[in-house]
Parts: sequence; structure tokens; C-alpha cells
Amino acid sequence: MKLTYVTAFLLLVHIGGYGQAIVDFTYKTFSLENEEANTIQNAAHLEEFFEELIRLKVAGKGKINIVHIGDSHIQGDFLTDVVRRNFQHDFGNAGRGLIVPYRVAGTNEPANFHTSSSSLWQSKRCVHPTQPLPIGIGGVTISTGQPQTDLTIRVNSSEQRDYSFNAVTVFFQKDSASFHFSVRDTANAELAYIGPYPDGPFVNSSRVILPRAVEQTSIYTVNPNEGQRQATIFGVNLENGRHGILYHAIGVNGAKYAHYNAAIHFARQTQALHPALIIISLGTNEAADYPALDLSIPQHIDKLVQSLREYNPQAKFILVTPPDSFRKKIKPNPGVETMRNHIIQYAVENGLAFWDMYKATGGKDSAMQWKNKGLLRPDGIHFSRDGYAYQGDLFYQAIMKRYNNYVSLRHP
Repeated sequence: MKLTYVTAFLLLVHIGGYGQAIVDFTYKTFSLENEEANTIQNAAHLEEFFEELIRLKVAGKGKINIVHIGDSHIQGDFLTDVVRRNFQHDFGNAGRGLIVPYRVAGTNEPANFHTSSSSLWQSKRCVHPTQPLPIGIGGVTISTGQPQTDLTIRVNSSEQRDYSFNAVTVFFQKDSASFHFSVRDTANAELAYIGPYPDGPFVNSSRVILPRAVEQTSIYTVNPNEGQRQATIFGVNLENGRHGILYHAIGVNGAKYAHYNAAIHFARQTQALHPALIIISLGTNEAADYPALDLSIPQHIDKLVQSLREYNPQAKFILVTPPDSFRKKIKPNPGVETMRNHIIQYAVENGLAFWDMYKATGGKDSAMQWKNKGLLRPDGIHFSRDGYAYQGDLFYQAIMKRYNNYVSLRHP
């Protein structure tokens, strides 16, 4: 079977008022996918999500949040950026969504936004659970004890994608010792103020509406009284007030299921995003431990799913298996297939949808084929930008296959 990866988006053809996705093929023939296997299994689990998409498409009103959780394959946002673009092209662009200040934390960051600061922040990634600082929604935390410290966020828009924003939600350690925040524009004029905080239990986020849409803002720490000693930020959600899709990508280099389970605020803070769909793409780093695989992997999967369900009972799930990869750069890694089997077994036993990326991208020993096409990096684990984009297109096609089938059967 042949699939031609393109930078163009999946286009929507209206049939009976609903959508059918097709691909505009133009160049870069890779021919690596298993087209028959490239579908979402247990798709009946997603019917309520599909109904939300239909309502959004027909009425042109509403907002659907999708949360995609993963490791380094997600942190760079190459795969998820393609999925986000496709969803927003077909169903509407409600904003960039959650951004994590990776660059300020000293790690790599997606190309569609840029974070910076004139000061040095302390930082922590969820893969170091014994280090100080709590972990929240972004899997990465930054913290400062200094007032008048800035966190500057700039989105990189284009003619095809306007990511300017007029609503900002800051996820932070919200208690009596927390600084307030002044949200300012590039001319240092204050657009909004976060604080003071009410008495009683604190929820670790605050949302403000800006007087106009901007592409850059700086969030400054402010301490009106001496009892305020710190600012600990977990992430920032950017919205534009329009109808459509918010696709939130949360990824941390080296992350495993167990790392997100150890993150004290992670599951609870996802509640503020009101996700209709939660996608979990983990397993590569567990597989990298082969032959000393963690025997508790099924329990780790269950704990993460159940904790997310506790705070998001309305959300549907897609579990994603890891693609084939090497260990020690060149050796086949049987651990990948083992992880794939654990994930599929859990999804089947619990009635969750899953995308068998392992099989859809070629299955056993397919890593060599991807390497020969220049789509797998020399480390044998990470893919090139084109490789991730190719996978993102495959994933979106897999979802649209089931969506279009549902539309044709239930809404002819």
C-alpha cells in the first residue's frame, strides 16, 4: 500500500452535511504503512466524541478539548502538530491550547511557540520524581522566589494558523504563599491581573480574559505582601474565544506511565481543560528497559487511566502503542512488542479505543525500513520531523476512518 505524506492538510468534503476526510497527495512517497491496520480499534467507545464533532461541524458552534499525553515523541510536537492542524482545519481553530515553558526549564520546545525569561527559574521534569518541586499538568515545572520575574510567551502564527489569543489560563501552585501575576503586553501595559485568591481550598489555575488578542505576553510575578514568597508554574493555556478544537499536547522526554502517576497535580489539573478525548502515547521508554522490563506495567497503565477518569468522567480514551524501534541504536527491541501487547490487552479488557501504531507503521522489524527511508534518527528511537509528521497524518486518518464510518451509519 502507498501513502504519500504531504505538508498540506487533510481536506474535508461535505457529504450530506457531514465530513469525509481525503488526502491531497503531492510528494514524498514513503509506502511504509499497513493501510488495513491503520484504524482505531474498539471505536464504539468514541461514539459520544464523534457526536460532539458532528455537532461542532454542523452548528459551527462549541469547543472540543483533546488532551494528548506522551514522552519525547510528543514533547517536540511534530506528530501532534500535524494532528492539531488537521483537526483545526476540518473543525475550527479555538487556539494553540496548553503550552509548557520547556525552554525556560532548559529543554527542547515546539516551533509553534517560544518561551523565555530575563531571569533564571528553577525547574523539574516528571522523570525526576525525587527532586523538589511538585509536578502538574505539563509534566514540567518552573519556579521562582523572586518578584518581578517574567515568563514571556510568544506564539508563532502563520497565514494558515492564527494562534493569537485573548484568554489565558495559568496553572500554578495556588496558595497563600503564591505571588500574584501581572499579564502584560509587549509595551509593558497590563492586560490582566491574577490574584488575590479567595479563602478555602485552592484550585491550581486561574483564567483571565484579555481586552484584545495578542501574539505575545509576559507574565510577571508580583508580591503585594511579605507572605507571598514563590511562583510555581505548571503550564499556560492559550485560547482565542472562537469555536473549534483545542488540541493540548503534553510530552516529557524520557517519560513513562509511572512518571505521570507520580506527578501530584497532573491528573487533577487536566480537569480544568474539560477534555472530551484523552490520548495516551507512552511505552517507548518502558520498552527501552528491555530485557529488564517492569512487571508492574499493566498496573501503571491502569493507575493513569483511572486517575484521569476520576477527574474527567466524561472523557473518552485512545491508547496508542509505540512504534517499532531499536535498542542500543541497532539491535531489535522485543520490549516494544511486549509493551504493545500490554497496552492492547488493557484497552480490550476495559473497553477503550486504541490505535495500534506498531502494526499501522509496519509492525515487527519495521524500524529498519523507517531508518532506510531516512525517517528514523541514528539513536534508533526518535524519528525525523518528516517521520513524525507522517505518523501524525496516519493517526488522523485512522480517527477519520472511524468518524466517517460513524457518520455514514448514524447520520446518512
